[in-house]
Amino acid sequence: MSLSTDPAPPSTRPLVQHRWWKRLVISLLVLCNLAVFGLYSSLRSAQNAFRANVNVVENVAPELNVRPTEAREPLVFLVIGSDSRARLDSLQNFGEAAGERSDVIMLIKLDPTNSHAQILSLPRDLLVEIPGHGTNRINAAYAFGGAPLMVRTVKEATGLPIHHYVEVDFVGFQAIVDEVGGVTINFPYPARDENSGLLVDAGPQLLNGSQALAYARSRHYQELQDGEWVSVEASDIGRTKRQQQLVLAIISALKTPSTLTETGAVVGSFAQHLSADSALIESSLIQLAFQMRGISSETIETATLASYGDEYNGMSVVRMDQPRADAMIASFRNGLPMNAIAGEPLKLQVLNGNGIAGSASRLSEILQGKGFEILDVGDADRNDFPVTTIIVRPEALSQGRSIIDALGFGEVTAGSLDASVDAIVIVGLDADRTLQSG
Repeated sequence: MSLSTDPAPPSTRPLVQHRWWKRLVISLLVLCNLAVFGLYSSLRSAQNAFRANVNVVENVAPELNVRPTEAREPLVFLVIGSDSRARLDSLQNFGEAAGERSDVIMLIKLDPTNSHAQILSLPRDLLVEIPGHGTNRINAAYAFGGAPLMVRTVKEATGLPIHHYVEVDFVGFQAIVDEVGGVTINFPYPARDENSGLLVDAGPQLLNGSQALAYARSRHYQELQDGEWVSVEASDIGRTKRQQQLVLAIISALKTPSTLTETGAVVGSFAQHLSADSALIESSLIQLAFQMRGISSETIETATLASYGDEYNGMSVVRMDQPRADAMIASFRNGLPMNAIAGEPLKLQVLNGNGIAGSASRLSEILQGKGFEILDVGDADRNDFPVTTIIVRPEALSQGRSIIDALGFGEVTAGSLDASVDAIVIVGLDADRTLQSG
């Protein structure tokens, strides 16, 4: 038998593998480019729709700070909710008002370096000096001199820069909520406001624009607790917190795939109800959107400026609670947490939401052992919670996460709470294993 001296044919396997990997990489690159192109195209459509539909506030520009030239520098927006009732459904009873006033006053800071945002709300009855008009409630600045005087007053009261101005009226807010398909708010108890028309059951509720407006405007907010209607944060401070909660809910709704694919149409509808300064309209919203693409309701910190109720010249007002108010403003300016209160244990209400007898009591003992203060133990209105739910105020999401860190399970949601409670813990079925081992 003779042996061939020809070299053996090379194996084809490495070549096949090389081609397979090459095709995979090329395919992924193509898909990534298509995704980026699709996002860019969507943002371009949104920018064009915004410019075509938004109302321009021409005379506010001289009062604004010059926008930073460095793209990574934070931007501060003054967002005003006007209480104009001109186009509201006559069935919605929000009362009469002479002229327009700023019902919602929010400073929003966007930091592109970490996709972080902060919202600092100013109470509408905050007593301040209004340039040229003496001492008055801060919302009167809008009635006296519109957007320019409002910007000047807020800047002097807080010492903060303001780069852009945005305004929305009642009808615009209602339309925005409807445009995103409604917003979900978690109510620990059935709630109502007979003046604004709010009436909802307990648990997560999908609110349409009219319901969301009734919630945001509620001055007589009540919850059905133990068979009785109880007033809960039925004040301007409580209402401010509910407004912040709705802002976060709208942001969460905007993150859904259906709204992302229709960005241009959604923004166009929004813009019809917005007024903004000319510099914002002409700026690159695409660049800002790319820089802030990682933002979500979980990365937004909200706070209401520390204040207390008082009287001035026969008016009910609120004054800055010093030194806490200045500390919060400084934290907002420097991008630091605004709600940090060191050394005080969180006050909790623990409710049984899984139908297993004794669950709330056993979890209360665990939480108390971890340093939390238990104010009350009882039963939730439902007993079918699959996941332990921690309800905190919109500005205290980090506190809710600290409870999850201590337990090792659960989820955090924003809601309205009695002033004496920091969080409501509703025990779900996921707590069963921990309670058995505990």
